[in-house]
Amino acid sequence: MKYSDFISGIFWIAVGILLTLWSARYEFGNIIQPGPGFLPLTLGILLILLSIILLGQAMKVSPNRQTVTASSARGAWKKVVYAVLILLLTTFIFEKIGYLITIFLMIIFLMWGAALRSWKTILLVAFVSAIGVYLVFVVLLKQPLPSGILRI
Repeated sequence: MKYSDFISGIFWIAVGILLTLWSARYEFGNIIQPGPGFLPLTLGILLILLSIILLGQAMKVSPNRQTVTASSARGAWKKVVYAVLILLLTTFIFEKIGYLITIFLMIIFLMWGAALRSWKTILLVAFVSAIGVYLVFVVLLKQPLPSGILRI
């Protein structure tokens, strides 16, 4: 049994139950006209179901399962800290520099930090992601995003 998955599963089941109980205070509506309690109820039930799956996987005994060494755990923490720092920096420069440049650079640095070595892939994913979200939100949904120094 993997102890960390077991504890996580119990925790998220408790959160799902609390979310489901909290949603009962609001009107549910129906699938066509959902009320304010519909989304929390749906998310609570989904969270409970996914947590049950996690608990089931945690209880399986696998003799070939490799344990995490201390050195690989340290390397994982470095990547987590790096990603959090990139996301924090993104929040500070988002409005000044603008959406397109900020998100393009954020994706480049996050993918580079994940040790992806193909610069063609990194630049392509960053470009397509930034332009794709821009087209969806600004062009299709007519929601403004910070333009920053580009002023588009």
